[in-house]
Order: sequence, then structure tokens, then C-alpha cells
Amino acid sequence: MTVIRLDYPINSKLDKVITLPGSKYLANRLLILAALSEKDSILRDMPHNEDIDTSIEGLSKLGATFKWQDNRLDCKGFRDLRDFSTDQINSSASGSFSRFVMPILALSNSPITLSGSEKMNSRPMEELFRVLEKIGATITSDNQSPASTLPVKVSGPIRGGHVEMSGSTSSQYISALLMAAGQLEGGISIKLKAAPVSKPYLQITIDLLEQFGIQIETDDALQNFKIESNQRYNGIDYQLESDPSSASYFLAAAAISGGHVCISNFYPERSLQGEAEFSNVLELMGCKIWQDDEGYHCQGPKQLKAVKVDMGDMPDVVQTLAAVAVFAEGATVVTNIENLAFKESNRIEDTATELRKMGITVTTTEDSLAIEGGTPTAAILDTHDDHRMAMSLALIAIKSTKIQIRDPDVVAKSFPNYWRFLEQLGYSIDSISDSKFGEQ
Repeated sequence: MTVIRLDYPINSKLDKVITLPGSKYLANRLLILAALSEKDSILRDMPHNEDIDTSIEGLSKLGATFKWQDNRLDCKGFRDLRDFSTDQINSSASGSFSRFVMPILALSNSPITLSGSEKMNSRPMEELFRVLEKIGATITSDNQSPASTLPVKVSGPIRGGHVEMSGSTSSQYISALLMAAGQLEGGISIKLKAAPVSKPYLQITIDLLEQFGIQIETDDALQNFKIESNQRYNGIDYQLESDPSSASYFLAAAAISGGHVCISNFYPERSLQGEAEFSNVLELMGCKIWQDDEGYHCQGPKQLKAVKVDMGDMPDVVQTLAAVAVFAEGATVVTNIENLAFKESNRIEDTATELRKMGITVTTTEDSLAIEGGTPTAAILDTHDDHRMAMSLALIAIKSTKIQIRDPDVVAKSFPNYWRFLEQLGYSIDSISDSKFGEQ
């Protein structure tokens, strides 16, 4: 197992300008919609990571075509939506691709098996399976009856109709159905029984569908949706904005250090992405935030203040906030995060476990984290096979010496060059051999 030791220069004054990759949230949806399109698409400033590679590989096996030119991706849609060119694909560790591709597989006349990594095969997908079955899919598993997790065999074709969903389980289930709905012979109407979780993600899906030419009716609460049948997906030439979750780590670095970071290609006021609101939380904690011609700036305060905040619309930056909260005066309380228990790790309990290793007092419930600011001690930290765990925990090394992290390569899932970016901020990052593992 790879282990790294992180060191940051004591009393170093952080003052950096950085440029970030494009948004993973946009990229995941753009790939699906480009694959469904009759015309070619050009996607500019695409991020290049394991999740994107997984989506491209899976969609390519189904008959779509993709060609990289530096950070530009040229896309041609499926040759035949009703008769795909493979009988099995693998979603690896990508939860978004697993969910987004399911309705597409259910468009086919032929059965296709979808499997994932060991961890992905344990993540719940039952609600999406049951909804697809209601509109004509057959979903079977060798291990379960009825199927609730991957791997499964999917047989179609789904034909559309009216479905009801909880809305409180995963916005990705709803986005998955919406993205494929224009291909359904009967169209689809969806009614949510409760307000949707991660509402900004749904708004991203709706916005992109409209840009691809799909007409969708919805209400202000995003609890009722209707898409008419047999619509055409047009190609698109699209410039991706920078990834807000990636931005959060560098804004947080400024907050923790009391220094300054400018992100040259980040414009959160234009963004539909929930995580783009993270800087508002940092402002409440005492940071100064501003935008100018150079980029988006964060200046950290002399002393961070604890906050109580609902993070339901920005779940992917909860762990970033947890790292900042370690250095805040008072107890930071993060609420409305129940779904984090079912991410790459249990991001409630596992995050608490790692912070406690450093002597930080953390209290958890099913949907909250409370973190008492303090002075973190040296520790060997585990990533729990979670890219966001690794990236967030690394920030603590700015003000705590002798932090070691096991399995740092997990960042490849979303941000392969993360450790290089931290080196740009002034970090010293050293690999530790087995013989020196744990040496303080």
C-alpha cells in the first residue's frame, strides 16, 4: 500500500493563483447526452480522471465514439439505440455512471449485464431498478431477488409512462430517467413524493437537456417532470466550467492557512452546481471572498469561526468543510447529510473516525456531523477508498505536522493531479517505504 507524508512550511504565507480542470458533474451528464445525440458534440475543458474514463469506455462499448484532443473531447452518438454492440459493461467505482447508464441499457431489445467494483456492487440502487421495471424493464440478479445492487442483467425496451419516486434517496436516479426520457415511445412523467435531495444537480440535468434540444416541463419545486416521446437530441459545442468541488480544496487551503488563493477559471455566481456555494460558508467562517479580472479569490482570516449549516445542496464539499472546521473556534455543525452514508465511503462515520485519530472531538447522527475545533495531533489517516476523504484530510497538514495518508492514489477517481496541485501550494509530499511506515 502506498503511504505519503505531508508537510507544509511553518509560518509560510500562502499566496497562489491556480487553474482547475472542468466540472465532473457536468462531464458525467454531457457524456450521456452526447452519446444519445444524432449529431456530433464537442466538449471543451473536459476533466480527465478514472470516472470519466469509465464512462467513455462503457459508452464506447455500447457504440458511441469519443476522441480526445488535449482537453477537448469529440463525441459521436450511438449507432443503434435498440441493438447495442455488447452484452456487458463495467461501471467500475463510478456511482454516477452506474445510475445514468441504467435507463439507457433498458432501451435495448437485448439483455446487457452491468457490473461494478466490489464497493460499487454494494451501493444501493433498488429504487431505480423498481422504477425501470414499472415502465417495462426486466432486471435480474444471480444473487438477489428482487435485485437491489449490481451486478444485474437489464432487458428492455422501456416504453415510458407515469412513475412516482421518493425524491429523498438520490437525485441521480431522477436525472438518469430524465436524460433517457426523450428516447421513450411513451415519454415519461415523474412525480416526487418529497422535495428532492441535491436539488441543484437536478437543475443541471434540466439545463443540459434543454441545451441538447429536449423539451421538459417541470415546476418550481422540481417535484413534477414531463418529457414528451421521441424527441431528438442535438449535438452541442460546450465549454465546461471549472469543478466546484475541486475548487473547494484550494479555497479551504486559504481559509485554514490565513493566506490567499485565486482560482483563475472559477465563476460560481454563474454556476448551477450546489458546491459552488461553498465559498458562502467560508465567508460565514470569517473569510474574505471576491471576484475580479484575475479570478475568484479567498483570503483566510486570523481565526476561523464555527458555523451551523445545512449542506443538503452541496454534499460533496462536506468533508472539505470538516477539514476547515478542525481549526475553527467553537463547534461546527453540518446537517442534512444523510445520503453521505452511501457514497464511496460512509462520509459521516468514516470522516469522524479519521478526525478523532488526530484528537478532534466529533459527534455524529444519521444526518449530521458536529466538529469541535482544536489542535490536531500527528496521525496516520485512512482514505476508506474515497477520493474526497484523501483530498480533504490532506488540508489538515497545513497546520499540523507529521500527517500521513494511506492509499493516496484514490484521488485518481476525480482529480488525478491533486497532489501536484498541493505541491504548487508549497506542500512537501514524500512517499514512505514499508520499513518506515508509521515513523513519526
